[in-house]
Amino acid sequence: MGQIFSNLWNWICPKSRNETTKKDVQSNNHQTYYVDDVDQNNQLESHYYINISDHFQPVSDWNNNLDSSPAPHVVLDLISESNEEPVIDYGDDRVIAEVVLEKNVTTAVNYVSSNDSSVGKIGPYTSDQRVLLVGEGDFSFSASLAVAFGTSACNIIATSLNLGDFLIKNYRKFPNNKAELETRGSVVLHGVDATKMVNHPFVGSMTFDRVIFNFPHAGKFGKGDLELRMHQKLISGFLQNAKKMIGEDGEIHITSKCSGFFRRLDIPKLGCDQGLYLIQAVNFKRLEYPGYQTKYGFGGDRYFHCNPSKTYKFGLSSN
Repeated sequence: MGQIFSNLWNWICPKSRNETTKKDVQSNNHQTYYVDDVDQNNQLESHYYINISDHFQPVSDWNNNLDSSPAPHVVLDLISESNEEPVIDYGDDRVIAEVVLEKNVTTAVNYVSSNDSSVGKIGPYTSDQRVLLVGEGDFSFSASLAVAFGTSACNIIATSLNLGDFLIKNYRKFPNNKAELETRGSVVLHGVDATKMVNHPFVGSMTFDRVIFNFPHAGKFGKGDLELRMHQKLISGFLQNAKKMIGEDGEIHITSKCSGFFRRLDIPKLGCDQGLYLIQAVNFKRLEYPGYQTKYGFGGDRYFHCNPSKTYKFGLSSN
């Protein structure tokens, strides 16, 4: 099995990872951006719950040099050995089911063809960037990118931790969003833990230009010190993994609310603690991404207000 993935990686990814990440960053490499407090009662931000199913269909060329000939790819089933629906909860002793790779690996053919070599753009993202998205809810953000990129969306890998069945049950537009991605050559994956993704059998060995986590949330509604530490642990775990998965000029983007309880997260400091430097923090405007809806992790298809929010952009330290 290991040899299969080694061959797959050598086949699809021409770039090598920058293995040396600088760790020493001066304290002045980060600063916190505050805005007026807004009541944030009952705001569950993301969708960080267990997701262990479905398959992915990687395309053959990460550089958008598309070709009309069929490209073989591997379809992998990620399953849980537990029959009980697992939930992430750092506050008690409940165990998260391990994601295991099913022994059966089947080969299929994915046809990708395009006559459009133009570069698509939306916000700070372009179709010639290798983009990894984690913690997706109904996949409306990644679908918005894919639609903007048009037929050049094969550099997107969009992932969630939630089960595919859970997403279908809870998010009415998830099937359409998934179809938007896959018909444009993007890869959709479930069962990807943002705090362990460097060990994932597929994405863990890849190098990206942008790694994106929108509204990370550990799944607790409270606003005390315990909940704060849980959210910070989640973000730190994500950053620790993501910094090993970007190239020398790559960036890690975290979008989060920036008022009330959420500014106590001090995301710039969390990045600095991981040896990253803050490139910039910019206001996040949801309406710049047509079709994007911020969704609760639980509670059906409801959305939450995300204003005001900021996107924190981190890079590898050059010091």
